Amino acid sequence: MTQKELFRTKTIDLGTMNGWKERPQEYKDHLANCGTERIALVYHGDPNNPTEETVRDYNVYRRNLGMCYNQYTCNDCGITYKVDSSG
Repeated sequence: MTQKELFRTKTIDLGTMNGWKERPQEYKDHLANCGTERIALVYHGDPNNPTEETVRDYNVYRRNLGMCYNQYTCNDCGITYKVDSSG
């Protein structure tokens, strides 16, 4: 069984991102290993002067948990975490 297949069978709940004092290792691994990279035009203030940058798209499922909470689950590695967007 590959590492991705192992992750898919097991979900790891990392809790609420806003409460992390440090990023959990599972989240760091997710950022480094999941998703696909692509080249995109990014506008930094000047609509007439875009720059080409490499961006990463993640295969995540977002579930709305109410007015301010969203839960994200990575379909590749299986981590899940919540984000409080209330400010």
